[in-house]
Amino acid sequence: MNEYPFYYNICWRQASNIFKILRIPMTPIQYHFPYFIELSNFNADLAPYHWVARNVLPQSKNESESILLEPTDTKDGSGKQSPSLHFDFGTFLMVHNHLLYAWRRYEDGLLIRQYDLREVNPELSMLEEFIDIMATEPGRQAHTTRMTYHHFVTFIRKPNLIVKEDYYERYVIILLHEEFLTLIPFDTFNKTGGDPLYMWPALATLDPEAGKLYGHGMRMGSFTVRV
Repeated sequence: MNEYPFYYNICWRQASNIFKILRIPMTPIQYHFPYFIELSNFNADLAPYHWVARNVLPQSKNESESILLEPTDTKDGSGKQSPSLHFDFGTFLMVHNHLLYAWRRYEDGLLIRQYDLREVNPELSMLEEFIDIMATEPGRQAHTTRMTYHHFVTFIRKPNLIVKEDYYERYVIILLHEEFLTLIPFDTFNKTGGDPLYMWPALATLDPEAGKLYGHGMRMGSFTVRV
C-alpha cells in the first residue's frame, strides 16, 4: 500500500518523535491515503477517542482501495451497527485533539472536512469548506469560517500562480489559523520544475514559534521551509 514505508517511517515518524522529546511545539502528524500512512501510527492518534482505522480492498475493477474508521465498540447501545467514516483514495488525514480533518486537493481548490470524534456519529458534526485556490491571492488575508483551525498547513497546486519562468511548478503553501488564511508560493520547489504527477509535496507539520515547516513529499524525501 505505502510506496515508501521504510523511508516514511524513518524520516517522517522518527522526526516527529524527536520533536516530542525536544518539546518542540509542532502541529500534528499528517497522513495521506494510501501513499504516506502506517495504520499503527494513525490508530495511535485515533485511540484516545475510541476509533480505529482499517483498509478496505476494492470489490471491483472500477473501485479503488479506501480506508474505513469505526468505533472500537462497533455496536451502539441498541445493538445496531455503529456509524463509521469512509475515505477514498487520495485523502489527507490528521487528528488534532478531538477533531479529525480530512481534505482532498482538486485542480481549482481544496475541500476540507472536519469531524468531532467525541460524537457517536461524527458525520452529524461534520463541517466543510472549499477554498477556491484560483481566486485566492498570495499573502495573509481574513478568512471567515465555521471550522476550527490551529496552524493548519498543507500544499496545493495553484495553476494561475504567477512565476518567473514557464517551466516553474506552481505549488503554494496554505496556512489556516483561526480566521486568517495565508498563501505562500513554494518557491524553492517551484523553481526546480518537474512533473506534478511524478513529484509533489504531501505532508507538513509546522513549528509556529520558529516559523519552520517540516515536510515530506512524493519522490522528494523530507525537507524544511521557512514560512
